[in-house]
Amino acid sequence: MTTIFALFLLIFQQTLTPVDSLKNELKNVNEPEIKAELYYQLARATYGSDQNLAIAYSDSALALAIENKLLKIQGNALNIRGVSFLIKSEFDSAMKSHLQALEIREQIQDTVGLLESQLNIGNILYRRGNAREAAQRYRTALYYARISGNQRGQGLLFNNLGSYFRDLWAETEAQIDLDSSQYYLSQSLSIKNSMSDFRGSINTLSQLAQLARADGDDSLAQQYLSEALEVSDGLQDQELQISLLSELVDFNLEKGNNGQALAYAKNAMEIAEEMNTLFQISSASGLMAKAYEAAGDYPNALSYTKRKLESEQELNRNRNKQITEDLLIKYESEKKEIENQALLEEQKYLDLSIRRKNEFLIAAGVLLLGLIGIWIFQRRKNKELAEAHQETTEILSQLQAQTQKIESQSQKLEDANLALTESNRIRERLFSVLTHDLKTPITSLLGILGIWTDKMITQEEFMNLLPRVSAQIHAVKGLMENLLEWAQAELEQSEVTFTEVNIRELVEGTIQQLSSSFEGKSLKVQNDIPEDLTLKTDRNRLNFILRNLLANAVKFTSEGGSIRIHHSSTDAEIISVSDTGVGMSSDKVEALFSGRVSSQLGTQGEKGPGVGLLLCKEFAQSLGADLKAESKINQGTTFSIKWPQLNI
Repeated sequence: MTTIFALFLLIFQQTLTPVDSLKNELKNVNEPEIKAELYYQLARATYGSDQNLAIAYSDSALALAIENKLLKIQGNALNIRGVSFLIKSEFDSAMKSHLQALEIREQIQDTVGLLESQLNIGNILYRRGNAREAAQRYRTALYYARISGNQRGQGLLFNNLGSYFRDLWAETEAQIDLDSSQYYLSQSLSIKNSMSDFRGSINTLSQLAQLARADGDDSLAQQYLSEALEVSDGLQDQELQISLLSELVDFNLEKGNNGQALAYAKNAMEIAEEMNTLFQISSASGLMAKAYEAAGDYPNALSYTKRKLESEQELNRNRNKQITEDLLIKYESEKKEIENQALLEEQKYLDLSIRRKNEFLIAAGVLLLGLIGIWIFQRRKNKELAEAHQETTEILSQLQAQTQKIESQSQKLEDANLALTESNRIRERLFSVLTHDLKTPITSLLGILGIWTDKMITQEEFMNLLPRVSAQIHAVKGLMENLLEWAQAELEQSEVTFTEVNIRELVEGTIQQLSSSFEGKSLKVQNDIPEDLTLKTDRNRLNFILRNLLANAVKFTSEGGSIRIHHSSTDAEIISVSDTGVGMSSDKVEALFSGRVSSQLGTQGEKGPGVGLLLCKEFAQSLGADLKAESKINQGTTFSIKWPQLNI
C-alpha cells in the first residue's frame, strides 16, 4: 500500500494541470496580445472553482487589452469577469461588466459574443426576479444564435425560454403559457436530436414529461419517459438508464400500475447487477423493495430491503477508506496551491517592474535630450553639467535597486504570513474539535477498560457500562465523519458539482439513513417536500447538511415528538427542517454559527460533536445558499436552507 501511494504521489506532483501549463507559457512571452489572451484563458480555466482568482486574471487581461486597443479580448475579459461576479451573487458588478462587454461587442459586430452577453444578462435578470425582461434578452440572444448558425446556442436558449414559460404557467395556469413552454422545449429537443446530443435530449424529455404530468396527460408523460429510456440505450450509460427506470418505477407506482413498475424495477436490477457496483445495486434494490411492497409481496420486499442495507453499509465502509486515503495527500495539495498563488503574485510584480523600468527609460531619454540641447547652447558648462548628470543617474540607480529589493522582501514576507495564517486557521480548528470532543470519551473509555482489566468491577457491572462505551464510540465516529467531509471540502473546493437534484428523493434517502434513530425515540418524521421539486446544487454537500440537521433534530426532540421537512418559495427557494423539541433561547440561536465549537447533551443524553452546524453553514455558503435558525424554548426549532431563485 505504501509503494502504491508513493507512486501516486510522484505522478500527482509531476502532472501539470491546464492552469499550470498556461502559467508556464505566460512566463515565456512578452507580446502584449499573447499575454492578454493567456490571462483571459486563465480566467476561463478558474472561474468555476475560484471566482476571485478568475476576476484577478480577467482584470490583468483587460488592462493589457485596453492599453493595446484589443477590443475583442476586452469584450471576452469583461464577459468572464461578469460570469464570476454572477456566481458570487454580486449582481450589480456582474451586470456592469456584461453591459460593458455588450457595448464593445456591438461595436465590433462580434455575433457569438453578442449571443453570450445577451444570454448572461438574461441570467442575471432571471436571478433578480425580472423573468419577463430576461426572456426578452433570451429572444435577442436566440436571434444572434440563428444568424450565426450556432445550433448549440439555439438548443440552450430554446430550453431557457421553455423553462421561463413553464414557471409562468405554474403561476398563471394559462393554457397559452403551457403551449409556449412545450413548443420551446420541443424545439430544443429537435435541435439536440439533430446534433446527436443524447444527454441533452434526455434532460429535455424529462422536462416535457414533468409538464405532461402536471397537465394531467399521464399517457404523454409515459411516452416521453419511455422515449428518454430508449435514447439512453444508445449511450451505453447504465447509470443514466437506472435513473430513468427509477423515474418510471415511481411514475407507475403513483398511478397504481404495480405490475409495470415491478417490470421496470427488475430491468434496473439486471443493469445494476451487470455493473456490479454497490451504489447502483443499493439503488435498484430500493426500487425492487418498493415495487414488491406495492404489489403485496412482502417477503421479497423484505429481502431486497436487506440487500439495499447491506450494499449501503459496504459502500459506506469503502467511502470512509477512500476519504482516509485522500487526507494523506492534504499537505502536498495545500503546498502546491500556496506555490501557485506565489507564482501569480511574482508574475504580477514582474510585469509592474518592467513597466516602471520602461517609464524610467523614457524619462531618462527625455532628460538626455534636454542635456544635449543645453550642451549645444552652453558649451562652456558642458563638463559641469555632464558630471552632475552622471552623479544624479548613479544616485537614482542605487535608490531604485534599494526600493526594488525592499518591495521584493516585503511581498515575500506578506505572502508567507498569509499562507501561515491560513494553515494555522485550519490546524487550530481541527485541534479545537479534537481536544474538546475526542479527549473526553477516549479518557472515559480507557478508564472503564482499566478498572475492568484490574478486576475492580464484576462482569455484570462491566456489561452495564457497555451501553455507555457504545454511545461514546458512536459519538466519536460521527465526529470523525463530519471532520473528514469538512477537510475534504477544504482541500477540494473545485469539486463542487452542480446538477439537477430531486429534493424529495434526497430527503427520503437521508430519512432512511437515520431511520434507526427515529425509531429509537418513536419520532414521527414527515416529508412534505413536493415530488417534482428539483434544485441545481451539489448532491453530496446538500445531503451532508440535511443529514446533520435531521440528526440534530433527533438529538433535541423528546420521545414521541415530530420532525417535519418542508419547502417554501417566494423570493427564494427554502428547505426547512422543523422539530417539536426543547428549543433554544435567542442568545443561543445567535451563537450557533459564531465559530465557537461546543457540544450539548440531547434529550436522552446523546453526545454530539458540536461542530456539525458550523460545517453545515460553510457547506451551504459553498452552494450559494445561507443557513438560518429560528427557535423558541419548549416549542421547537426550525433550520432553513435558503437559495435565491434562478432556473429552478
